[in-house]
Amino acid sequence: MSLRIIAIAATVMLSACATISEETRTPAVLEGGFYGGERYELRTRLLEGPNGTYSQTSVVYRGLARTCILDSPNDCELKARNLIDEYNETRF
Repeated sequence: MSLRIIAIAATVMLSACATISEETRTPAVLEGGFYGGERYELRTRLLEGPNGTYSQTSVVYRGLARTCILDSPNDCELKARNLIDEYNETRF
């Protein structure tokens, strides 16, 4: 099973079980490296589910999104680089 299918299935499962009560979007820019200067967005959602409230952070680039761990050093930036790379591969 590919990573893309797993990500889509996880998104569907989360949306079926939780309601988005709040969403914030923060612009960000990659620094250095091959994709230095590329702009992306950090999207943080506050979700209300059957077991309480929790937050989910995602990197969003040109309509594609990947969940990341905001408190983990460089996790969101790494996900952004991978997402930009994936977008560029599918474009060509």
